[in-house]
Parts: sequence; structure tokens; C-alpha cells
Amino acid sequence: MKQKFIILLFLLISSFSFGQNLEDLDSYTVNEFYKKVELDRGTLDEDGREIDYIYVKTELDSGDYKIDLTDGDGDLYEVKGTNIFIKFNGYFGYAGYSTECILKVEYYSSTVYKLE
Repeated sequence: MKQKFIILLFLLISSFSFGQNLEDLDSYTVNEFYKKVELDRGTLDEDGREIDYIYVKTELDSGDYKIDLTDGDGDLYEVKGTNIFIKFNGYFGYAGYSTECILKVEYYSSTVYKLE
């Protein structure tokens, strides 16, 4: 009886772990990563208007990251809690305040998978 309980408990815990196959999720190809850089007070753009920040193209280390995406400026999406922004090759859609995702960064391409 005790052995059956342990096996059942193991199966239950296994089903709650992140074992979801990424191919089963909606995927979106990343075009570029950007870092938001805050500027000194009084910095002007080419038209003489004051600006507070710029977006600088950047790269991320290869790996898999669990992230929350939110809507950013224009076509950019913010990785919540960071200064990293993503621009997609195609249409990602409305991220709102927070959309849970997996970001898979590889040398040759990067993909975002929506968990919700």
C-alpha cells in the first residue's frame, strides 16, 4: 500500500512539472532584442525635443527563459522586470499587462512560446 502511494505521488508531482512540449504552444520568431537605455536629463532628439531613453540593439545569452511579456512602445514588447525589449518578425498580438512565455534563445534564431 505504501509503495502504491509513493508511485501515485510521484506521478502526480511529475504531471505538475513543466513537461509541456514546446511544439504544442503558439510560437513567435524574434526579429531583434533591444535594451532600453535611460539618457541624461536634457538629451535631445534630432528635432530638438527632449528624450528620456533610447532602445539599443542587443544580444542575449543562449538558453531557455521563463518570462512575462507586456506591451511596450510601438512594435516592441517588454520582458517584464528587465530593460530588455523584443521585436517580432510577425504579429504577436496583445500582451496586455502580462503574458507568460518561454523564450528560447539560440545562436541562429530565437523563439517565444506563449504559455497562456
